[in-house]
Amino acid sequence: MRWDYFARNNIRFIALEEWLEDGVDIGFSTRQGGVSQGVYDSLNLGLHVDDQNELVLENRRRYLAAFNTDLNNVVCCQQVHGNRVSWVERADKTRGAFRLNEALPECDAMITNVPEVCLLSFYADCVPVFFYDPANRAIGIAHCGWKGTMGRIATNTLAAMQREYQSSPETVRVFIGPGIGPCCFQIESDLAAKVKAEFSNLHDIITRDDKDFFSWDLQETNAQILTDAGVQPTHITICKLCTSCHTKSFYSYRKENGETGRMGALIGLKY
Repeated sequence: MRWDYFARNNIRFIALEEWLEDGVDIGFSTRQGGVSQGVYDSLNLGLHVDDQNELVLENRRRYLAAFNTDLNNVVCCQQVHGNRVSWVERADKTRGAFRLNEALPECDAMITNVPEVCLLSFYADCVPVFFYDPANRAIGIAHCGWKGTMGRIATNTLAAMQREYQSSPETVRVFIGPGIGPCCFQIESDLAAKVKAEFSNLHDIITRDDKDFFSWDLQETNAQILTDAGVQPTHITICKLCTSCHTKSFYSYRKENGETGRMGALIGLKY
């Protein structure tokens, strides 16, 4: 599977053509094509930053229109940098779509097998991990910041799909989208030690340069975690674009000192 850029209705997003052709709406937005201004220029999709709500909702409408859907079909979660997964049903439609305080509480991942329900979560350096089970027509999205990665939210999401939809890890497809790369994600030595202890069986996820700076590859960490859980390496696609390196295309919390917008990771079943 290969990722690529797609453009619809003047909205540009990253997706996998194979999933789109199989009736899965999937997209990771860029920061272009919206109406927000200043540090949020222009397609900010996050209601939890200090942007104007009406502008964010217009941006969300534009993004969703690229997939021929709307806010009435969207479900969002609070994203508290934890590792809890929520099971989404049809009755959850609009949770967090229009109002932040109505989002699914205290969770960072969602799964569903209900057609025409769009799972939507938000990013500015954290890593989105998309899941698709073609055998049982089930999907999921996990918000994998460094805390969620340490808490193994990706494998929690996979386990929830196994439990709720009988998804087999061997047949599940995974797309790991853009996030801050090891080129820019430097961490302190104490956190590096904790990462090495937690993931002692993984390889090449922490690097140390000649100035004793440590860097952490979140995308590769999540890929190896999922491989250990039974996902086939050939079923995992990684978009290695670094959000901190490419701020013309993406928002970056770290590069922009916290004053920035959010991209949207969307996944939904058409049927």
